[in-house]
Amino acid sequence: MAPMSSLLTQLERRAPALGDRVARANWRLRNRARAYDGAEVPAQLQPLVEQLRRDGVLITDAGTVFGERALFDAAAARADSLYRAPRDKADAEAGAKRTFLPKLATGSYDFDDPFVQLALHPSALAIANGYLRLRSHLRALDVWLTKPTEGPAIQTQLWHRDADDVMNVKMFVYFTDVTPAAGPLRYAPQTHPLGSKRQMPDRDDQARSNDEQMAEVVLERDWILCQGRPGTVVFADTCGYHKQQKPETDERVLLVAHYVSGTPFVPSALELRNVDESSLSGDQYVAVFDRNRR
Repeated sequence: MAPMSSLLTQLERRAPALGDRVARANWRLRNRARAYDGAEVPAQLQPLVEQLRRDGVLITDAGTVFGERALFDAAAARADSLYRAPRDKADAEAGAKRTFLPKLATGSYDFDDPFVQLALHPSALAIANGYLRLRSHLRALDVWLTKPTEGPAIQTQLWHRDADDVMNVKMFVYFTDVTPAAGPLRYAPQTHPLGSKRQMPDRDDQARSNDEQMAEVVLERDWILCQGRPGTVVFADTCGYHKQQKPETDERVLLVAHYVSGTPFVPSALELRNVDESSLSGDQYVAVFDRNRR
């Protein structure tokens, strides 16, 4: 008898919608102890969650998600300090991702770091959990610097979808003016696991697709360009098709928080130091420790 993974792969190729439903049902069964009722989402955030579940992507702002600006301003100041600090300018291997997307911060943070506090903000978690319908784990937290490079689009600058989990959420918080020339996220709506356009475009041996191939699934006029001023916040299920538009002239600095289920396909990439457990809500406890509070 063929293993379940093989059966799911065959389903994805022959009947993607059915394959998605089977995969999600199995995934929800494994995560049933962390189920999250959509009614738990605060009323003012409900329309945002509904849009994210419909399209797979949502563009909003720091005021809507985090309320007063003090926390965002603290994070922006820290990001600016990291950007201005001396960095290793050694050339990466030609074509490597870090030539155009180096990380200014990653991996390990103090709990009171403003980046951590943004990622664990109750409203950010409510949007992620409301979309996933489960209490999520904060798997990774990075500050990215996008740099313009010469040559054609490569790697994540081509259309692809992530395979980190059956469904996931990434929150992008902009600290700079993300113009089209700075390489914003571009998303093909409704190609996420809950969407109606789950067809797989033609792709290369790295599972990347060009614009012409992607347009066969979602018309170019419907692609969503996630540009915005500092303070823009984007939520996206990157299991849907997306790419980073190739930056031409401008740089981009942003925070990326990655929320997954309790059974992702990739390990955690985040260490939080000096966590005050007594200060955590139930949702924050799961996000930090990847388990329910006893």
